[in-house]
Amino acid sequence: MNDWNALLQAALVGAERPWTLPALATDEASDPVAHMLRDAHAQSAPDTPGLLLRLAGAKAVCQRAGWTAPATPLTPIAPAAPESRTLANAAWSQLLSQAVTLGPQRLQHQVLFAMDTAVLRAPPVLLPALLHAGRQSVALRAHLLPVLGERGRWLAQQNPEWAYACGAQEQADTQTHWAHGSLEQRCAVLRAERASAPAAARERLLAGWESLAAKDRAALIATLHVGLCADDEVFLTLQLKDRAIDVRRTAADLLAALPSSAYSQRMVARMQALVLSEQAEPGLVGRLLGSVLSKAEPRWTVQAPNQADADWKADQLEPERPKYEPLGERAWWLFQLTSRTPLAWWTTHTGLTPAGVLALAKAGDWNDALLRGWHHAMLWQPDAAWAQALLDSAPAARWDGRSSLLALLAPQQREQYHLAQLAASTNLHDVAVSCLDGCAPHAHLGQAVSERLAQLLRQHIDQGALVNDYSLRNQLPDLACALHPQALPQLANLPRSAEETTSLSEALTLLEQVIRSRQQLIQLTQETPTP
Repeated sequence: MNDWNALLQAALVGAERPWTLPALATDEASDPVAHMLRDAHAQSAPDTPGLLLRLAGAKAVCQRAGWTAPATPLTPIAPAAPESRTLANAAWSQLLSQAVTLGPQRLQHQVLFAMDTAVLRAPPVLLPALLHAGRQSVALRAHLLPVLGERGRWLAQQNPEWAYACGAQEQADTQTHWAHGSLEQRCAVLRAERASAPAAARERLLAGWESLAAKDRAALIATLHVGLCADDEVFLTLQLKDRAIDVRRTAADLLAALPSSAYSQRMVARMQALVLSEQAEPGLVGRLLGSVLSKAEPRWTVQAPNQADADWKADQLEPERPKYEPLGERAWWLFQLTSRTPLAWWTTHTGLTPAGVLALAKAGDWNDALLRGWHHAMLWQPDAAWAQALLDSAPAARWDGRSSLLALLAPQQREQYHLAQLAASTNLHDVAVSCLDGCAPHAHLGQAVSERLAQLLRQHIDQGALVNDYSLRNQLPDLACALHPQALPQLANLPRSAEETTSLSEALTLLEQVIRSRQQLIQLTQETPTP
C-alpha cells in the first residue's frame, strides 16, 4: 500500500497541485486495483479533492479486504557488515526492553548510554522498536545509533522511515564516515576534527558544500561552533546569502559570536545608538568630599529602535514582526539586535557585571525583549557569568533553553543553585522541572540535591498530595531516573491504598517499575567491564 504516502502528501500540500501515485507510474496490467486507480486518476474531474478522497477510499476498501499488490522481482540485498560490538546478554536485553516498553525517555537514555559505554549492541528482536524510538526522538539518537550495531544500520536501509540510522560501518575510517556516513556521522566527524584542526575541518566542509541539501548544510555549518575562530569569518559571511533560511540564521549567530567580525561590529554600531548614558548627580557625601567620589556616576538606559533600517535584511534581521510573535514591533527589533550583539560588549561598554546589566534591563521598559535576546545569544556565546545572572533572574525561566544555561555552570554551582531553589520555593513541581533541566538525560543529579528532592517527594506522596497534583505526578518517572543512586531507597515501599484512583495507582506503579529498572542498571553497570 505504498500509495498512501503519496495520497497523504497530496492532501497536506493541496490537491489542486499536480500529484500522482507510484503505482500509476507504469501500466500494471497484472494488478487490477492499480489499473482501476490509474483509470480513475486519468479522468478529467473538476472536483480534484473529491477524486483524491475517492482514490483513498478505494485503497482503504482493498486494504480491509486483504488485497496485496502482486510481487515484483527483487534484487538480492547485500548482507549486513560484520559486527564489531558484543551482543548484549539476557540481563541487558531484558533491561533495554523494559526501558523501551515503560517509556520514560530518561531511562532509555541511561540504558543506551551505559550499553554504548560498554560497547554492547542490542539484540535483533529489539531493533525495530529502537529504530522507531529514534525516529520519534532526535535527542535519543546520540547513543542509540552505536547500540544498533551493523545489523541495525542494515535494517534501517530497508525502510525509508528509518533513513536517519543509515550510515557507514562503525569501524570505518574517518574518510568513509564523511563520504558515506549518515548526517549524524558526518557531523561527528566535523566536531571531532574542529576540536584539533579547525582549518582542516572547514576545508573538508567547503569541498562539497554546494552539493549538500539544505537540511545537511544547516546541520553541518552549526558544527563550526566548535573551535570557532576568526579564520571562519569569510566562509560564514558568504553563507549570509545562502538559499536556506536556517543556514543564513546559523551563519549570523556564529558571526555574532566572533567579536572581531565585521558582522559583530555592525551589530555593535546599531546597539550603541540605543544604549545611552546620562550623568547622575553625585550624592551629598560626594559633593562634600569634592574628590574623585564627587564625579557623577553614569546612568544607563536602553531604548528600542524607532524603525528598521534598509540594510537589516542582509544581516538576517527581520523588519516585519511575525504574526505569532508576542513582542511588539519595536521590542521585536530590539530582541533581534540583542540576540546578535556580542555579550562581552555589554559589560565592556557599560562597565557593569552581567548581573548589573540585567538589573539595568529590569529597571527599563524593554526587559522582556532584552532578556530573550541575551538568552538566545547565550546559545552561541557560552559564558558562565551570564548564565548565572540569567538563571538568577526569575523571568529567565520563561524562555526555552534553561538546560543550556545550567550546563554552563560548574557542577558545584549547579548543585548550589538547585539547593537554593529547593529551600526557597513552595512549588515542588517547578523546582523538580528545573532540576531535570539541569541534568543531562543520561546522567543523574548530585547526591545532596537528590536526597533533599527525594525527601520532599516522599513527604508529598505520604501526605497524599499527589491525588490532585497531576503535574508533579507526570514528572515522577523522569525524577526517579534523575536521582542519585543513594537517594533511591527513600522512594521504596511507597504507601498504597485500595481507595487510590486508577490514574494515581498507575503513576505509583510506573514509579516503582522505573526505580527497579534503575537499580538493575546500576548493578549491571558495576558488573560489566568498560573496554
